[in-house]
Amino acid sequence: MKYMNKKIAIITAEFNKEITFQLERSCAAELQIHNAELSQLYCPGAVELTQVANRISKKNNYDAIILIGAIIKGDTDHYEYVCNLVTQLFANFVITVNIPIVFGVLTTHNEELAEERANPLKMKQRQRICRVCN
Repeated sequence: MKYMNKKIAIITAEFNKEITFQLERSCAAELQIHNAELSQLYCPGAVELTQVANRISKKNNYDAIILIGAIIKGDTDHYEYVCNLVTQLFANFVITVNIPIVFGVLTTHNEELAEERANPLKMKQRQRICRVCN
């Protein structure tokens, strides 16, 4: 299998944990089917994902890093700012490393959409996220 003996880090944002932890569990389950060696790390929110990824990528211990987060629109413009910042941080980071970095960050207009996308029975998000690690 393609994931066999691959060392993969999954970094999960704890903000919106009902969504992110479901995505993490689904992603980890998919990778474990193929005997990938996983490390699971956590950070407060989506903004911190690339900071943690940057730190661990410098150790050269991983074949791929998966970032998991969920940014859900509320009643203020904060959603737009966070989405833009997270995207920019990711774009700046990903060009500095030589391993696959997967951007598994949901950006949705409400919790129902996020829950639907995180539900492993309804969406194939875990396979999409894991395919990049090949």
